[in-house]
Amino acid sequence: MNNFGLQYNKDDLFDKTGFRKKARLFQSKYRAEILNVGYDEYGNRLTEEDGSKGLNFYNGFLIFEEVKKRYPKFNKGLYCDMLRSEHIPFNLFIPFKHDKSYCKNVFNDLLKNTIKSLDRLEIEYAPSPKEKYLDDNTSFDAYIEYTHINNTKGVLGIEVKYTEHEYKLKKGSKEEALIKNKKSPYYRTSEQSKLYKPEAYKLLPTDKFRQVWRNQLLGESILLEDKDEFSFFTSMTFFPSGNTHFIEVSKEYISFLTNNNNKFDPVTFELFISICKNHCPNINFRQWIDYLSSRYIINETI
Repeated sequence: MNNFGLQYNKDDLFDKTGFRKKARLFQSKYRAEILNVGYDEYGNRLTEEDGSKGLNFYNGFLIFEEVKKRYPKFNKGLYCDMLRSEHIPFNLFIPFKHDKSYCKNVFNDLLKNTIKSLDRLEIEYAPSPKEKYLDDNTSFDAYIEYTHINNTKGVLGIEVKYTEHEYKLKKGSKEEALIKNKKSPYYRTSEQSKLYKPEAYKLLPTDKFRQVWRNQLLGESILLEDKDEFSFFTSMTFFPSGNTHFIEVSKEYISFLTNNNNKFDPVTFELFISICKNHCPNINFRQWIDYLSSRYIINETI
């Protein structure tokens, strides 16, 4: 056996496209050949010792310091699992804290040059108190506040996926209760936002679309509750092009919207990296971009 480590033999049951299987092997190979360290149980998992050193994160821009600040206690999934997406927002977005002008240029390519300045960037963020908004545990993987070119304020709420698809609704959960209650903040916010076509409500609560819907609603609730502060919201989902599930979901979700004037934007890792290259200000950021490419963009030779 090569030193890529044990692979999970049921990946094909969860992802018929084979992308999860490829991604697991790709991360296992990166650990073995680039990081040159051992593994814990499966090839894509760092040992606790190596995870505690920050090897799941880019070594630059104080990224691991930001991780420890946000999650000071050791979190095995975050620190050690190279396949799960929860670590990726730190690697994708923390460097922008060191050059907000660069961040502005990148996101202006995605948002039709509507951003005047970037004002705030947070990882794993939800507005509080939650009862004021959706009254649930929805949060953004990354959250950006910006000044619009018309001098009002806007928000970007970003969800990051790698191999993940939809998730099942947990029976007896608060989320299930909110889904079943047509007077809950989910439906009230949807109706007040006037964002969805009437026929969309049959599909939005389903497993396929529910998380995209909730992320959108969290941002729309900010616009409704904090209307004196914010005038614009865009929900963004970042995912690799090999995750064809989200390509399909995004296309269908957009068809539910009454308009999509910077309301929902699906962004592939490949597109994001390409835009980052186009606006790259210096060698430090170029090295980070090269890391993102080698770490997350799967080549077909593995």
